[in-house]
Amino acid sequence: MKQMTFSDLQKKHAEMVDAVLSNRLNDAFQIITKLLAQSGSTDMYNRNQSLMDTYHSMLKYFFRLAPDPEREGIYLKLRQSILGLADDLQDFWIENLNLFDRKAVREKMIQFENFYAGDVKQITLMLSGTDIDVTENRLLQESLSGQLFHFLGLKNKYNEHDTSLFNAIIEYADIDIDQKLLLVSAVTLSFLRHFDSEKFNLIFPLCQSDSAEIRQRAMVGIFLMLIYHQERLPLYPRLMDRVISINDDPLFQDRMLAVFIQFIRASETEKITRKIQEEIVPEVIKLRSELEDKLKLDDLLSKESFDSKNPEWQNVFKDVPDVYQKLEQFSKMQIEGSDVFMGAFSLLKHFPFFKELPNWFLPFRKENSAVRLTFDHFGNEIDVPSFTEGLEKSTVLCNSDKYSFVLNVQNMPLQQSKMMIELFNMELKAMNEMMDDEMKLDAEIRNKIFNTQYLQDLYRFFKLHPNRKEFKNIFDLDINVLRSEILNTIFNKDENIRNLAEFYFARDRYDEAVELFEWLIGKKKTFEILEKAVYCYQKRGDFHKALELYHQAELFDKNKLWLQKKLGYCYRKTGSYEKSIEYYNLIAKSEPKELSNIAYLGQLHMDIGDYEEALKYYYKVEYANPENPKVFRPIGWCSFVTGKHDIALKYFEKVLMDKGTQNDYLLYGHANWSSGNIEKALEAYRQAVRQSGDEKWFRDTFTRDKQILKLKGFSDLDINLMIDYVLIKE
Repeated sequence: MKQMTFSDLQKKHAEMVDAVLSNRLNDAFQIITKLLAQSGSTDMYNRNQSLMDTYHSMLKYFFRLAPDPEREGIYLKLRQSILGLADDLQDFWIENLNLFDRKAVREKMIQFENFYAGDVKQITLMLSGTDIDVTENRLLQESLSGQLFHFLGLKNKYNEHDTSLFNAIIEYADIDIDQKLLLVSAVTLSFLRHFDSEKFNLIFPLCQSDSAEIRQRAMVGIFLMLIYHQERLPLYPRLMDRVISINDDPLFQDRMLAVFIQFIRASETEKITRKIQEEIVPEVIKLRSELEDKLKLDDLLSKESFDSKNPEWQNVFKDVPDVYQKLEQFSKMQIEGSDVFMGAFSLLKHFPFFKELPNWFLPFRKENSAVRLTFDHFGNEIDVPSFTEGLEKSTVLCNSDKYSFVLNVQNMPLQQSKMMIELFNMELKAMNEMMDDEMKLDAEIRNKIFNTQYLQDLYRFFKLHPNRKEFKNIFDLDINVLRSEILNTIFNKDENIRNLAEFYFARDRYDEAVELFEWLIGKKKTFEILEKAVYCYQKRGDFHKALELYHQAELFDKNKLWLQKKLGYCYRKTGSYEKSIEYYNLIAKSEPKELSNIAYLGQLHMDIGDYEEALKYYYKVEYANPENPKVFRPIGWCSFVTGKHDIALKYFEKVLMDKGTQNDYLLYGHANWSSGNIEKALEAYRQAVRQSGDEKWFRDTFTRDKQILKLKGFSDLDINLMIDYVLIKE
């Protein structure tokens, strides 16, 4: 039998879960039975057999005997039990196939469970440092909290003792907050790895904690639980009751929305770079026609006229609570989530410190043993306490990167590390003073800082940890607030959808934004929402839909000029050049001094082949600004096409005097050849080849110009011979 991989196992588990969620219980049983046949697990085999018997009895009773008023409850419980068995079966295979190296961790878990069996009081006393020598206290706390992290993080199901232990630690006032924060992360990860309602119930109450750090970490944890198991959670009515209760507390809902928005930011870390490299730049090149590229027509046009956002949208967040206005203002705190340090610090996770799983979620503290050990050799040469205290307070780096920064110092020459720390110290002091002032103005700023730093810590774990494949990457999940029963339950108010739509819109994420704007239009059609929805369609390249909505926006009789420009642009993109000309004539009357409008009319007349009319508009541009070399290309081209070869040559020569491109030399060659200046034509063509460095480009571009050259009297043979003659190496 072929050895099962983790990918195979994940696929099988997903099939089992999907079958249960789709009410195909028989399919789920078939998959489970096949996996059990290979496992040899008697316990799970018996569980599966019992569930199958229950299901068959339920079916038989319903169809052959009488309706059962308890049927729905039994069926729901059955589905929950099958899902639980599927989870246990997956974990069984992970263990038995040794897919992840858990041996050392399992030994720690067993040691912890045996040593502290049931003695909650002893554990809380040791974590609090009571009756322990101060010099040993920190090391003992770090070791014990690490064991607890593994114990709760890798345990599949929590029993009464486990929940009592967790709650006792959280509630014990003398236990350092770091230990509590680590446990929140451990339970969160455990829930993502293995579904257990008790884990959700442990974290949810902490979303109302008086401690901002605990509260925000818990809220992030609950949000991750919701999106990770968003299809599964509705099967658990008691959990759904807790989810629904979020709507009863406006502040809770606002804070959860802030977590959602920051999660979106964090998830863009790699996507932004990839989008620029793989989507945006190629698309711009693709949309630009070859003729426009040759003549550099875009240089004459104001992009603002047809492809810009409405300037009145700049203050979009004025309509929403201050809590979200601030979210846009603090790029200095890395709340933007673009995570510009990810690339640099991803290379600094190789230290032994990061081999310990809990350390990926550890808040940065100057008292941490790893931090103190790093700076032991500095002595009094630099102000280490001020630096570590400033770094601890800093909002620029997440906790994980702060540890990376400190650990990397020990690999640097002493003098270099001293200089870097001194410079960093000055920057930290200035930034922290500024942040203190901001926090006085907005109490929610601190919450957002915790959200940002913790989500960035999580991002690094899911992207860089050696065993990250054991978890589905939460930042790759497809999240749609309108299609998710869970998210829609929490955020289905108009103002929440509006805030999310505006956020996506501000990030140029038009696919997500337009769906939300359409939902809002369905509730109440307003001019600004309609404007933004149609702009999304335009940016997505759906120009026909954009035209439909732009015309609806016209009925409001607002932003008339801006709408006319968008309509003119979209009509051109759909090939309706006459309609586009009609709108740009209106625009030119409203803005008679705006040369880009006149130039665009010239381009539109070129689109329909009316080069004589196009020339009139380009001459107007030249007359208004005779020193503008950008207009020389289209004048030269239109003159060439209309047979004014002498004028064409004059303008192409002006272009070449400015800074000629390969296309400029090609067109200058065409004009000379059509005028009978063979030698000048050959030299211009060869210069085009030299400048491009690409004979294929020359042949392909020249060939695409055949239609115009044939109008000048040249045959296909003439053109083919000229191409070969130019490319012959003499």
